[in-house]
Amino acid sequence: MALKADVQKILNAQLDKEFDASVVYHGMAIYFEKELLPGMAAWFKKQVDEERGHAGKIIEYMMDRGADPVIPATKAPKMSYANPLAALKGAVAHERANTAGIYACLEAAQKAGDPATVEMLQWFVKEQVEEEKWADEYAAMIEKVQSSIGALYAVDHRIGKAASAD
Repeated sequence: MALKADVQKILNAQLDKEFDASVVYHGMAIYFEKELLPGMAAWFKKQVDEERGHAGKIIEYMMDRGADPVIPATKAPKMSYANPLAALKGAVAHERANTAGIYACLEAAQKAGDPATVEMLQWFVKEQVEEEKWADEYAAMIEKVQSSIGALYAVDHRIGKAASAD
């Protein structure tokens, strides 16, 4: 069964969010690289690929259902922040917006009586729990140590190890 138009429309809106997140995180990776914080740069480079992968999952699903995915145009990302905490708070906001988008997709699929899309979206629901957790955790760490350059480098090292662990 083909996707209903309203489900296709909201999945395309989520594609826009996933591609946007990839671009935003690339900008953050560049910012952290320029700030000589290679651990956080590595983490955000990893997130660039992860967000593109999320978009790819949606595209593949839409194609399997005979829908027309729309690859959005992306805008240039912000590559300068007041400080590392501002960047991390931006990541928190981005993940929360992505979660809201997934929930909107899920609601539309439920309303349309589309159990296959509801099932596919369950992976994203679980994924967003993890995504919000790291964003909140890393922002909290940076907030606690932001006035200590030594502690900031220790947190950067820890985040870098997490980036290479998976």
